[in-house]
Formats: sequence, C-alpha cells, structure tokens
Amino acid sequence: MLTRIEIDGFKSFENFSIDLAPFVAILGTNAAGKSNLFDAIQLLSNLATQDVSSAVKQVRGEPLELFRLTSRGHSTQIRFAVEALIDPKVTDPWGSQVNLSHTRIRYEVVLERRVIRPGVERVMVASEAATPILRNEDDWARGLKPSSSFRTNFLKYKRTRPFLTTDTEPQGPTFNVHQDGKAGRNRPASAAEATVLYSITNTEFPHLFALREEMRNWRLLQLDPVLLRRPAPLMAPDLLTSDGANLAAVLTRLKVETATDARPQGVIADIETDLGALIPGIQTLDAKFDETTREYRIELTMKDGLPYSSRVVSDGTLRILALLTLLNDPQHRGLVCFEEPENGVHPARLKKLIGNLLDVVTHPGHDDLDPDSPLCQLLLNSHSPVVLSALLDRDLNSAHDPVLFADVTSIIDPAEHETRRHTRLRPVMTGSHQENLLKETTGPNLNYVSHHEVQQLLDTVNTGA
Repeated sequence: MLTRIEIDGFKSFENFSIDLAPFVAILGTNAAGKSNLFDAIQLLSNLATQDVSSAVKQVRGEPLELFRLTSRGHSTQIRFAVEALIDPKVTDPWGSQVNLSHTRIRYEVVLERRVIRPGVERVMVASEAATPILRNEDDWARGLKPSSSFRTNFLKYKRTRPFLTTDTEPQGPTFNVHQDGKAGRNRPASAAEATVLYSITNTEFPHLFALREEMRNWRLLQLDPVLLRRPAPLMAPDLLTSDGANLAAVLTRLKVETATDARPQGVIADIETDLGALIPGIQTLDAKFDETTREYRIELTMKDGLPYSSRVVSDGTLRILALLTLLNDPQHRGLVCFEEPENGVHPARLKKLIGNLLDVVTHPGHDDLDPDSPLCQLLLNSHSPVVLSALLDRDLNSAHDPVLFADVTSIIDPAEHETRRHTRLRPVMTGSHQENLLKETTGPNLNYVSHHEVQQLLDTVNTGA
C-alpha cells in the first residue's frame, strides 16, 4: 500500500508531497497533473522490475520530457520518495515464504541525466535508499486510526537499521545493501543503469524483496477497447494486464478456480451481478476456452436472450467488465490507478460503481480484516462533476473519505527571478480520514478546497461547461 509519495523534478511536480489513504479520488480539469501523478507511480513500479532505460520508455513522453521544464530548461534530476505498508508475508518465485518483522518502509531514489559522450545522454540512478519507518514516527498510522486487529496483523516495527543506503566510499559512491537475515553486499553507484531493487529477485533480503513486490504490484490500468475485444491466446498471463488484452483468459481462470457445486460459475456470477447492476440489459456473462481456435473468449447475453461476443460490446461495458474482473480476482493485490471511471457508466449508477470499488479496498479501521488477505488500494482520477457528486453527501462533504482536487498554481522564486507552474493536491473540506491524515503530517493549517469551489465544479453539469 502506497501511503506517501514525494516528487521533485518530474513533469509538473516541484517539491510535491501527499499522504494517501487506501481509497483516494482525485478531481481536476485537464492538464492539472492528475495523469502525471499516475505516471510517476508507474515509473516507480517500472524501476523496481526493469532497468532505467526500459522503465522511462514505458511512461508517456520522451525521456527528456519526464524531467521538469522551466524557463531555464529541463531539470537534471528527478527525486522520488515513497512510504509503503508492505504485506507481512512475502513469497518469492521459488516458493520461499518469509514472515517480515517490519512492514513500514521509506524508499528514495534519484534519477539523473548524464552525458556519457558528446551528443549521447543516459538516465542513471544517482542514489537509492530504503529505511524503516519507526513506530513513533509513523504519522500515517496515527492519522488513519487503524483498528487493533489491523495494528496487530499489519503494522510491525522491529527494524531500526537501514535496509539500503548510498554511501561515499574511497572508490566512489556505493550502494550498500545491509544485513537482513543474510550478510550484506555492495556495488558501485557511479554509473548505475538499474536500481538495486531491480536486482533483489528472491527472499535473500526479505524486506527489500517485499518492497520490490509491493512496487511491482502498483498498476496503472490503461485499458484498450481494441485489445479487450479480442480473444486471448492460450498462453496469456494469469493476472489482468494493464491494457486488458488477456481479459478473456483471466475470466476463464476465475471461473475454473472458484467454481463449486453450488456455484458452478464461481466469482463470475458476482461479476455478472455487478455488471448487470451498472449496465442494465446484460443478463449473463460467460468465458470459455475455444478448442477449435485455441483461444479464450467472452460471451454476454442481453435482455433479448441473444448471445454477443466481446467483439460487438461497447467500449464502456468492456472497461467496466475489466475493472470488475480485476477487483474480484482473489490473486489481486496492491495499488490500482484507474482513470475516468465514469466512462461507459450511466451517471445514475456511478454511486453503485464507487460502492463496488470501496468493497475491495483494505480499510484499516475495520476490525474484521482477514490477516491473510492482501492489502488492496485504489486511486481514481476524473474531471467529471458527476463523479464528484457521487463522492459527496448533501452538505458537500466527502461521503467516502478522501476527495482531493488537483490544479496548477504558480511559484514565485525571487532568487531565480522566475515564476514556475506546478501541480498541487488539496483535500475537500470534510471530517474524513484523509483530512485527519493530512492534519497529522502537515499540521492544522491545511489548504482546503472550499465548499464554494466544490459547488463551482458541480454547477458545470448544468451549465454544460
């Protein structure tokens, strides 16, 4: 679970920081930086499992465009820091499982543009660190007021020494992986083209591996209707991919793995019910393997009783089906970033969709959490006033904890004689967990979104703006 992110020098962010609850909705106009935040999360996830060159190429924009642009040109460094709550158990690809003694970790990484020869530039890792968050320093846990069972099962604070540091040695800067069950190790940091996390592929260093797994499971859903329509090949991945190309295969797997005598369709029946509630007209949902073509296929039956393949279903229906599939998958864990949930859903049914989303998020305040359940988190972004109205009560307070507004504001820098634009996030004025969390970490003088600003966005529904 991503509990805090700090960004400096990436796209529209300068000295940006925000603490995050398990469910967060971010509202704002186009070009406010909502998607840039998701891009930052995606880049961090990529850096945990890919070399730097591959990681930056998968983010929107050319590598140079990821570095913040001001009147003086592009910045030379991007600094990220994240704080995470990791699952207390971790299993590596060889089946080795470890129970962790510490589950709150802060990770920092600095990317730097370097000219390696005339006309050739590379992005490299300049420094990297992972340190334990101590109990008495854990503002996030205090702000969210978790239940006693959540504290017992998920919040563990045994470690005091760093897991990873970047140190200055006689031979130059060095990444030092500190002892964590096994002896530590070090490697040069002068020309690093990958993060240290990228190299931690098993439980030899269990806490760093758990952090890597946590970041690997930060997913930005960029569902492609063209790919969602197609049958999935026999060797498609088990977990839903970011573009949704393997949706038919995932649905078939879920039906097989969760089927019982009483429920032969397994969780497919739950997905079918939720989909029908959001998109009336859908009667049944099925997914199966076609022996003739050796492909997985999706079939929907409508009110007229006729079956339709995914090839003729609307874009919005397929997007919602993919999201419901992911959220009903018992193997699902980690953070999901989802853009514009309103697409394909009738405005009157958005509250139902948001209720579905809230049901699968881990709520630290609940007493009945299964200690073996994976931690699940959801970040939404939208520019729709209809989504905003679905998140608020009659008094324009947040009905579902966290609602943040994204906008772009100016920084006046007298020393540099310039004015710079940057993205900021502000909470809607409410008594939510997100407000308590921000008060805990930034003090009582929060910069809130006023009820007047909320009403202005809601009024655009009537004005057609």
